[in-house]
Amino acid sequence: MRWRTSARPTLSAGRRGVISVAAGSAGGQLLALAAAPLLARLYRPADFGHLTVVTALAVTVGTVAALRFEMAIPLAERDGVARALVTLGLVAVCATGGLGAVLVLLAGDEVARWFDQPELAPWLWVVPPSAAAMGVVLVLNQLAVRHRRYGAIGRRNLFQSAGVVVTQIVAGVAGLRTGGLTLGFGFGQVVAAVVLLRDAGRRGAAAPADHRPRLLAVARRYRRFPLLMAPSGLLNILGTQLPVLLIAFWYGSTVAGWLGLTQRVIAMPAALVASAVAQVYLAEIARTAREAPAGSRRVFVSASRKLALIAAVSALAVVVGAPMAFSLIFGPQWHSSGSFAQAMAVFMAAQFIASPLSQTLVVFERQGLQLAWDVGRLVAVAGTVSLVALLGGSPLTAIWAFGVAGALAYGVGWLMSLRVVTVASRAGRESRSAPQLVSQS
Repeated sequence: MRWRTSARPTLSAGRRGVISVAAGSAGGQLLALAAAPLLARLYRPADFGHLTVVTALAVTVGTVAALRFEMAIPLAERDGVARALVTLGLVAVCATGGLGAVLVLLAGDEVARWFDQPELAPWLWVVPPSAAAMGVVLVLNQLAVRHRRYGAIGRRNLFQSAGVVVTQIVAGVAGLRTGGLTLGFGFGQVVAAVVLLRDAGRRGAAAPADHRPRLLAVARRYRRFPLLMAPSGLLNILGTQLPVLLIAFWYGSTVAGWLGLTQRVIAMPAALVASAVAQVYLAEIARTAREAPAGSRRVFVSASRKLALIAAVSALAVVVGAPMAFSLIFGPQWHSSGSFAQAMAVFMAAQFIASPLSQTLVVFERQGLQLAWDVGRLVAVAGTVSLVALLGGSPLTAIWAFGVAGALAYGVGWLMSLRVVTVASRAGRESRSAPQLVSQS
């Protein structure tokens, strides 16, 4: 993928970054996809339903475990400030993990009863460490983005997928059917954190000494991230995870399992590729915003075109071939997952385009606008799914409602990002031409 900017070295670095991250992501996803038919025969749809609930809870908590301090790491002007932000993020992760463990202790059995899945209760203990590991990954991932160590991100993606797949297969063969998928998920998050910790440790040992400001001063300087971006991040992830939890709540573990396999085979690979692009896009748009803001819109539009092409081809393939492919590859009991994939195709395409580019709002410090969009999307998708369920609609109808509402919300988000980057580019051109007008007068 190539984005046009005025600086050729940045272009080259961006392309290398996409290749490095995508290579690790592709290797991990190929491994996960190759194992999916075996896992579909080792485990029941209800087992995938338990995994879907645990994953949704862990991802929701893990996304905001660092209080979004990690989002400021690539934007910090000095390395000392960036390292202070890393420390703040990791402290927040530890506190979040501890609080999550207390909540599972006090309310784990009740949560399992909410979903009418009492056998889920002991496996909810996977949520706190998984969420904490995700938080560590987010913090160290942004540190790697700042230093353009895309190879470390690619290795993380590969080893994470390998850890998940191997653990799930071994547990399934050993007969640990109910929790094997969940254990594999949790172990994969820990593996990802360890890979990035090792890379950060080597980088830290080689880095020159730098003055590190007081943590309290850095926390005050970047207070908008925990105060605005953390609630926004929570609402953002709830926009995709709360409908999944609602479907599990309204329609049971088997339907949630069908949806879980759809996400594993279709949505998660697309999301991982989009995440790889997002990491590189964030580094490039942040650099452009600092050094040549007039070129910001070109970077955004060029990335949009490339993402749209990939999304359109992928969505068409899913719509045409998903039901037959799921039944053939995974067995007749998974035919509904293919129908769910068709219903989610447009949503996944819109998410693939808009999600990486939504970081434009972060770079230009439009956190309030991001928060407003997150609230609107959450209300739209969660409300639509709940309304369909309350009216007695079928699971497939609820999935279609989820997909259409989510796609429309992502379209609005893309337009908001385009507006912000257009204004920034115009301001950059005006500031660049202002000295020339003064000198001519």
